[in-house]
Amino acid sequence: MGLLFLPSYGIISQWFTRQRALANGIAIAGAGLEELTYSLATDPIIRNMGLEWAYRILAIVSAVANIPCTLLIRTRYNAQAMRLAFDTTLLHRPEYLLVLSYVAFSMLGYFVLIFTLANYANVIGFSSSQASMIPAFFMFGQAIVRPCIGWLSDRFGRINLTFIMSFITGILTFAVWMNAKSFGVLLTFALVGGLSSGVFWVNISPVLVEVMGLENLASALSCLWVAMAAPSTFSAPIALEIYKGTGSYLGAQLFTGFMYIAESFCKLGVRHWKINSFRSAEERSRATGEEGKNSERKGWAIRLTKYEAV
Repeated sequence: MGLLFLPSYGIISQWFTRQRALANGIAIAGAGLEELTYSLATDPIIRNMGLEWAYRILAIVSAVANIPCTLLIRTRYNAQAMRLAFDTTLLHRPEYLLVLSYVAFSMLGYFVLIFTLANYANVIGFSSSQASMIPAFFMFGQAIVRPCIGWLSDRFGRINLTFIMSFITGILTFAVWMNAKSFGVLLTFALVGGLSSGVFWVNISPVLVEVMGLENLASALSCLWVAMAAPSTFSAPIALEIYKGTGSYLGAQLFTGFMYIAESFCKLGVRHWKINSFRSAEERSRATGEEGKNSERKGWAIRLTKYEAV
């Protein structure tokens, strides 16, 4: 599945100059619906038809959906254009390192929510059928909100909205998940947490275009997928080890919340860099010399908090 999804992820951003995040959000919403459908359908299929037929049915559905798409999909780049698939020189750029840090913190929190919410529901006394509804609602929240996130990102700034939604997810983890002892509250957290945490998959490609340029998108995504492998692999095991070591989910919940807060601050750093790049371009165009350089250096706190649609 990763070999299908990851190479095709950045293609949509190549074809849009306006409403790029909205287009990406509509496409990624399909992935959310697929996750929701699989999570709800797999358990009844296993109960009624057995594990082997469950695998066969999922394989048939995946083949029918993916083979035509694979044959029809096209990149915007010229086939003869020379581009490095894995350009390590991008790692010398501080703004890209900030994006990679954002991705690492995001995955450390995101996969904890996906893979431990059902276990948390079992721990606090809910049945297996109730627990299976928690990740389903989490995926449902992501599926319905991704086009909206894309539209809002194009309207108010992709970096801005990514920062806001990441910060909100961290606050929700502290305020709601840590106090979720009833099924209704936990279900609400799964739905609302899915709404806010889905921003990563919608905006990471459009944000990379803004930060690195369209010509570097493929290489930037390649390095990004490699960088997120370790956080994605070990985030849920880390949270479960914290739970096993302490006998409580409090440590895992704090870990998840702080990862999202750290993620939002990394995105705030990217925002600061982007605004500075705008200011630098303006100053160079005005050719104000040393005065322009000094004006770029002062007032960093104001530039950090002032609204800009970036």
